[in-house]
Amino acid sequence: MREVIQHHSVDLSWTKDLSVQLNGYLDGNFICIPEELQSGTCYAIKVNEYISVYVKEVTYNTSFVFRYRNKTSDFVTLHYDFTEGNAAIIFNEELKSVGRWAYNEAMVDSCMDIDYEVKEGSKVFSITIFILKDEIKRQLSFLPQFDEVLGALFDPEENTFIRFSRGSNKSWWIADELRNADQQDPLYETLLKGIVYSLLSEYMDGILNQETLIQKVTKEDLVGIIESQSFLISELRRPFPGIKELSTRACMSETKYKILFKKITGNTANSFFLENKLFHAREMLETGLHSISEIADHFSFTTASHFTDQFKGLYNVSPKDYLNHI
Repeated sequence: MREVIQHHSVDLSWTKDLSVQLNGYLDGNFICIPEELQSGTCYAIKVNEYISVYVKEVTYNTSFVFRYRNKTSDFVTLHYDFTEGNAAIIFNEELKSVGRWAYNEAMVDSCMDIDYEVKEGSKVFSITIFILKDEIKRQLSFLPQFDEVLGALFDPEENTFIRFSRGSNKSWWIADELRNADQQDPLYETLLKGIVYSLLSEYMDGILNQETLIQKVTKEDLVGIIESQSFLISELRRPFPGIKELSTRACMSETKYKILFKKITGNTANSFFLENKLFHAREMLETGLHSISEIADHFSFTTASHFTDQFKGLYNVSPKDYLNHI
């Protein structure tokens, strides 16, 4: 497995360093990498003086681990990853799968050290947006709900920007429009800038309707929450374990655990557990091999009616009607 130590920045100075590490070169906005390492395209541009974007659509012909060690902490990264294959973010040897069918949307503070592992044969389509914190602060200053928390939100001693989640359906369609575009088209750069603004708008619409949680997050905290997510997913056939057990396993107080879980995932532990139950129940339903009652029993819903109510609450359609439309 090939190791690359990489940094990012809004000014795109990192693109030269990356091309050199991979025995490649820059050709305008393209980062050209030898075919024996990867096939496809890597494309980076400045959107404006505060924002830049990096689009990667490649097939890896060798396995990599990228170790991101940024040299500045003045920006945040908004990352969309639609990998089809084997890719994961690594924290202290704890892996969190990413890609089209896993958690594919992340906002990460540039102060966080993160490792990304991708295996040979994986097909990667990703959009990575870099935004200066000062610009985010400027934009939020126009919103009255942030008046009292703006200072703490951008104080690195009090808060860390970090969240891993599944992107919205709208985000997927926005990204897919770019995927179908021709990078050689003279209007591609204009389209890309529009896509960036659309993704930022969709992301901000989502978080503005959620509680603002101010909390400094250490790498150990992040590992604890990711391990907790992994544990919850391993327990989907059982009832919800309860916050007391989960916080004890994560070596946190119940209060800290609840705050960090929601800050990092955008969801409560209970909702995360239920949504994953229903996600896997939907997959089981799609096979056509199991009745609604069998699926309800498999995932420890109290009754088939309870499962139906929860399924409809998340997907806006009953299991029966969903099955009739696939």
